[in-house]
Amino acid sequence: MALEAAEADILGQFLQDFPPAFISLFISGTLLYFCLYAFARGRKIVFVGLSVPTLLLFWASTYVTVRCAAFRALLNFAVAVATMKLLDLHILSLTNSIPQYTSGLPLRPSHHALILLTELRYESFTPNPIRHAPPPKLPFPNSLQNRQHFYSEHVQLLLHLAGFIILQSGPQYPPIKALGILFTIYIIWTSIQLLVRYRTSPPLFGPIYLAHSLATFWTETWHNAFASPCLSLAYKPTLSLLTALRFPRSFSRAAAVVASFSLMAAFHVYALAPLLSDEGRKRVALFFVGNGVLTVLEVAVWGKRRHWVRAVVAWVVELVLASWVVQAVEVADGVLEADWRGLCKGRTGG
Repeated sequence: MALEAAEADILGQFLQDFPPAFISLFISGTLLYFCLYAFARGRKIVFVGLSVPTLLLFWASTYVTVRCAAFRALLNFAVAVATMKLLDLHILSLTNSIPQYTSGLPLRPSHHALILLTELRYESFTPNPIRHAPPPKLPFPNSLQNRQHFYSEHVQLLLHLAGFIILQSGPQYPPIKALGILFTIYIIWTSIQLLVRYRTSPPLFGPIYLAHSLATFWTETWHNAFASPCLSLAYKPTLSLLTALRFPRSFSRAAAVVASFSLMAAFHVYALAPLLSDEGRKRVALFFVGNGVLTVLEVAVWGKRRHWVRAVVAWVVELVLASWVVQAVEVADGVLEADWRGLCKGRTGG
């Protein structure tokens, strides 16, 4: 009965919150489309002129009354993604690094704008920021076709779903909770990807169980949805600035990596703020910045070498950091046993 009441409460709040939030995002999203249409037509002045009211409308969406904290987090997520998309394209335009459509015949501006709006990774364009490690030779070392089938998104989704169920069936110690969240994100994002992907869209993730270092986890295993804004808004500007100031190249690259992780820290803190306490927000921020620093240190020690010791250390470090974070995230108390009513109430305390 308690679960039914919670579900009814969430549904009622959703039905109340959805119309104004949808209208707000629809208006700003439509203006974003016209922005991208001007961009596709090569009308740079119109593109720049429309960008300001587009950003203002998106950020005005955050003032729409939304009681459900989870829905508010989704709204924040949409606003942050749209902001990064628009700023990313501006930087690419200013640096003459605009990706070119290479997945078929030239597009009409209307279609070009639609693909720019819906592809976070520019997967139909060249260059794009997507990086995936080649699949290993096992299993099926003598059959490329079987290996390709095994590492397909559909098969890997089933394998990760099985891993998630196993994790949820055991005691929910912090490392298990952390892994459960990792697998939950993989399953949700991959499921959405399989529903809305283009024919040319590569996988969002590599198999989590193949991660063998912090560096490859973040560049080849974990989803690469925001790789482009990380490069254009954080990595490249930081690298260019520090190089111009005559800092050593190695230091500049390391600082640029940390800047990219810091951008993702700000993004996740903003998006998840309605669901987290002050302590939770602080730990999420430190998780991403800490991963940036530790990734730089790992590469400084190991370079590109693969070793089982490096893999073990990477997994231990990642689970320790993630376990520390989930202890301050109340809704992560076992994904299947989460406080669903709490998802709408949010967390406001320290």
